[in-house]
This record gives sequence, structure tokens and C-alpha cells, in this order.
Amino acid sequence: VNMADPKASDSDLNRIVYAYLKRRGFKEATEAFEKEAPTISLSQMPVTVPSAETGVASLVSPLVNGAEEYNPEEVHNSYRNLTSWIGTSLEQYRTELYSVTYPLFVHTYLDMVARSRGDALGDESPPQLFMREHGIEHMEYHAPEIEQLKAVRLPEHLTRSPIVETFRMGPYRLQICAYSFELLMGYLQERKYMALLSTINQHMHIDVLKGKPPRQHRARDEGLRGLPDASAEGINKKSVLWGTPPPIEEEDDDDEEEEGADADKSEEARARRRAKKKARISVPEAPERSRIPLPPVRGRDYELRIKALEDLAKQAALTTAALPSTCMYTLFNAQESCTCIGFSDDSTLMAGGFADSSIRLWDLTGKGLRAVRPSDQLETLDDRSWDAILDETITTSKTLHGHSGTIYAVCFSPDNLFLLSSSEDSTVRLWSLLTFSAVVCYRGHNYPVWDCAFSPLGHYFATASHDRTARVWTTEAIHPVRILAGHLADVDRVIFHPNGNYVATGSADRTCRLWDVQTGECVRLFQGHGGGVLALAISPDGRLLASSGEDATVILWDIAAGRRCRALHGHSAVVYNLSFCFGAPSAVLASGGLDNRVCIWDVGAATRADLSNLGTEDEDDDRERESSELLKTYHTKATSITALRFARVNVLLAAGVFAAD
Repeated sequence: VNMADPKASDSDLNRIVYAYLKRRGFKEATEAFEKEAPTISLSQMPVTVPSAETGVASLVSPLVNGAEEYNPEEVHNSYRNLTSWIGTSLEQYRTELYSVTYPLFVHTYLDMVARSRGDALGDESPPQLFMREHGIEHMEYHAPEIEQLKAVRLPEHLTRSPIVETFRMGPYRLQICAYSFELLMGYLQERKYMALLSTINQHMHIDVLKGKPPRQHRARDEGLRGLPDASAEGINKKSVLWGTPPPIEEEDDDDEEEEGADADKSEEARARRRAKKKARISVPEAPERSRIPLPPVRGRDYELRIKALEDLAKQAALTTAALPSTCMYTLFNAQESCTCIGFSDDSTLMAGGFADSSIRLWDLTGKGLRAVRPSDQLETLDDRSWDAILDETITTSKTLHGHSGTIYAVCFSPDNLFLLSSSEDSTVRLWSLLTFSAVVCYRGHNYPVWDCAFSPLGHYFATASHDRTARVWTTEAIHPVRILAGHLADVDRVIFHPNGNYVATGSADRTCRLWDVQTGECVRLFQGHGGGVLALAISPDGRLLASSGEDATVILWDIAAGRRCRALHGHSAVVYNLSFCFGAPSAVLASGGLDNRVCIWDVGAATRADLSNLGTEDEDDDRERESSELLKTYHTKATSITALRFARVNVLLAAGVFAAD
């Protein structure tokens, strides 16, 4: 304790000294100090550190039994005085004490609304005065929740608001050191702030830890972590089949090799080949192929798989010494109109969405775009080959019209036969790339749809919306088959896991979630961002999740363990795109955003030590310092990165809009 700190009050120092003497068992010194200490309530101060199971209820409940009738003005003054006292407390305890004020603020506001007599709608009512004065103090780290709380103005709203249900369903969990706890309890008891003590008793569970406060307490990691429903401790213990089964062609090739083996091979040799085959195609933690129902494989699917295998043979192995080649596509004269860009899986097509509700397609191979012949011509065709059924007219681009609002996302199907688009008009449209026309309009969201994504297996797709839900659809039905609800703010990003059994979402509530498509259950919850999550990527082996967004920090998560691996710093503005390279293991991650740069990260270096010792991260979290895992940075002149994707041959494709000013 810095006894010379001018901000430290005498009562604070007396409590700390008294707690130290009593804990060390200095009975004579404790008795002498009790007689000489100027604080009357010092000898009554609880100094026994409660266990994590008992929390503070046993210490607080005796203090609140005699609480007077609830007076919102007095409670407001009590909270104001508490925050002022924390601001002048010892610096080493100040950050921990501040962590208590957020849940205390929320429950105090809800208590005021619950006790209001219909006048809470007025701007000068006690709840609104309390919100206006103190809500701004928590906007930096809890803006989405504060905005939702502002809409709770009447007692009737308490039963219909998701944010109220989340906070009221159980105690808010916090961890603070014993010294901070004693300072807080001593102050509230001495001032007789019984309403605040009652709130702590009823709605908070404080785990008191031995020792001093941590040297660095990151308030941005608090968020909704204290809430039982949002706590990663329970959700992240659920089983996740994160592995990705090998392509079907690998099994077929093995069968052909076995059938073509010499007939004079012994039974023992054939048994060894079968065991070798089984060992190679057996992937730990991989789901069964039949876990998600899929339509039968068509001839077109086999052609695409053959093309994927050809690309695999050409795939460049990326390492820290062999970085990817990058191809950048720049759109000019579209600064105010282009809102999104997407690449096809085989990197032959690019689509852009625009504010005038149009979609534009470009061919990247130089062969041009061709539509299917009219039906009357198809009836007379003798040649049914793929090339024969396409019209001879070739164009370099196509424009699609059908939406009535800004286009926010576009996504190609794995077979390149369809294109998905999501819009401000709350709909998702499926476009045929054979006729270049809309074939289905999916309605289900009530607000703008921010993102859409096809499953790598096809047939299924997912959407993310302003209505705080993500939904899973099939191309065969106009209604969603799963509604994924749990985020507390807009769901801004959605992607499928490589095995097609899970959907990952990023939200403005600063969390990422992983959902089981089969059950609709949330099986992973990742917290730690300081802003909304706008970019997601999952490694091809299914083990790692990368996320980023408004805080310009790229965070790697281990899906299997449900823990954070590493935070990567190098961007200076919002990050909109992430992409893992192909190959096992994925050694390189690319990121791009509004700072006109593409960053290449060494994923192996970021996870090599952290996967063996999860959760042990450097205490130095300086955002101004670039992470050592940053291998290379590619700068553009004045083009932000709107789309970023590794092709199957590990060439990095990027696209953006040139900013003329």
C-alpha cells in the first residue's frame, strides 16, 4: 500500500492495516489498533474472506434487514457518492472497484423502473435522470446493453425485454481481491447505503480472491461474462465435433487401389491396406456424414470435386518463408455505392452489391459469362453437354435486379450455380447463375439482413440480421429450419464450419457464438472483443476460429477447448475480412479492413505455445505495438479491403473500392 498516496483517505488506510493485522494473527496489535482507530465501525468490519460458494450474501444480508423504504433520490445519491469515492480510492484497487459499478448500475436502474408509478416515461423521472447521468459512464464497454436498457421505461417492459431477463435470471458473477472487497463493504456499511447493499446481496455473486489485485485488469473482458446464461464456463464445456471428414474421393481412390492390387497378394497384406485406409480416413472429433441430411450427389457435384482435387494438386504450401501471392481487384467510381463484394469458391467469379439494390457479376477467368439457352432451343438440341446448352452470347458482366433496398452481402453456392444476396429490405434472394434471374425470395427476418453464407456442403445457408437472430435455411424451403437466438445485439456476421455441422456468428454485443445446426443449441461462446464482431473465419481443419471487428484486434480461439489462444495487433481501423490459407495445418491467416492494408499472420507461431497452455497470454496488451506474429503488410494507395479470400491454390484474392478523396 502506498501510504503516501494523496488520494488515499485515512479510513481506507485504517481498514487495510486492520485487515492485515487481523489476518496475520497479531492479536495485541489488533486490539490496540481497535482502541486507537478513529473509525467507529472498524471493529465491526467483516474481514473474513468468503469462499466462492458463499459469496457475500452471508456478510451483506445482516446489513439490509433494516433497510428503510425505497427512495430513488437517495439511491441515486448513494450511487453517485460510491462512484466518486472509487475515483479517489487507491489506484491499485480502483479498477477492480469500478467493475462492481456496472452490474450495480443496471440493477439499480431496473429497481427504479420496477418501483416507478407510471411516471418513468418522463425525462425528469428518477429512472431517466439516473440513466442520463450514469449510463454514459459505461458506454465505452457496454454500449449495446445500455441502449437496450434505455428502452425499458415502464414496469410492464420488465417482463418483455430480453436484456432484463438476462440480467434477472441469476446473479452477476465478479472476482475481486480481498482488499478491494473489504474496502467496498466497509464504505457501504459506514455510509449505511442499504439499498446498494441489498442489490449486491440479491443480484451479484462476488468471488473474493486472496492476494493483491492483478497488475493489469482489462475491463473490456468483463462485458456480459458475469451473467450465468452468457458464461463461457458452462457453454464451452459442451461437446463439439470440430473435425472435418476427408473428401469422399479419398475413400473412393483407396477402394480403386485395393481392387487393382495384384491377385497374388496375401490376405495379411490386404488387411494391412484396409487398416491403413481406416486410420487415414478416421478423423478425431469428426461428425458422421449422415448427421446432417443432404440431398443425393449429382453429376455436377462430381465434376466440381474433380476440379477441387486438381486445384489441390496445384496448391502452394505457405510458410513464414513462402508467403502468398496476392491479387487485388479495385473498383473505381463506386465509393458511395458499392457495399459488399464476394468471390466464388473456385475463384472464377466475383459479385458486388450496391446501394441502389442491384448486384453485379464479373467473370475473373476471361472466358465471359454465358446464360442457358431458351427452353424452345433446348428441346431441339441433340447434344446435351454442358457447353452445348449455354447460349453463344458472351458478356464480361451481368447486372441483377430484384431487391428494394441496399445489398449488404453476397455469397456463391459451392457448385457455382446459385448466388445468395441479403438486403435492407429484410429478404434474402437466391439467384440462378444459369439464367441470371431470381428464383426464390426468402422472408423471415423482420429487419435488415446483414450477412448470408452458404454451407460448404451446399443445400443449407445461414443469415444474420438486425433482429438479433441468425437463421439456417435450406434452398428447398421458404421458411428457416433453425432460428439461432441468444445474442443481445445485431448479428453482423455468419459463417459455416468446414464440416457443415456448425454455424459461427459475430455480433455487435462483442461476442462470437458457435451453434449446432442439428439441435440449434449454442455450444461455444467467445468473449473478449472491445467492439462489435464484423469478421469471422474458421481454419480448414476446423480447430481454430478467428474473429475481428470494430476494435481492430484479431483474436484466435480454440474451438475444441473453448478458449482464447491469442490476440493479434497490427491494424489501425475496423477489420472486415479474415481468411485462412488451405492446407493442414493452416499456417497463415490474412486480414483486411478500413486501414487500406492486408496483414499476413503466422498462425503457427500464435498457437504453438498457446494451445499447450491455453489462457496464458502476455499481460502486455498494448494495442499500439504490432504483434510479433505479423509476417507481412500489403498497403493499398486509397482502397479499403471489402473482400478477402484464399483461393484453393493458396493465392490470396482481395477486392475493394478506391476512395478518390
